[in-house]
Amino acid sequence: MPRKKPRSRVEIYADIMLAIDRMGTCDRLSRLAMMVGVPYDRLLRYLNEMKRLGLVRWEPYHGVYLTSDGMDYIINAQGNRDRLAINLVSLIQGSVRTSA
Repeated sequence: MPRKKPRSRVEIYADIMLAIDRMGTCDRLSRLAMMVGVPYDRLLRYLNEMKRLGLVRWEPYHGVYLTSDGMDYIINAQGNRDRLAINLVSLIQGSVRTSA
């Protein structure tokens, strides 16, 4: 059986956002890691990166929430993972240009 292509970082961001959207809020990061299919330590790194991009609000021991910007990205993508990933690529490229 052919091996699945590894997900890109942006696809994982999209999966995290959609999982948080399904759950409403997430106070159990281990459950979120299991839903998304990434190790716990890597999930923490992704959440910190997404927090810097303004997509999630996360404080340790208080849960993870989508920000209004994060919700806007999901609404604009109409809940479609591939569209969300495309929108996130433009966000990440824009943040790289402004920080450079």
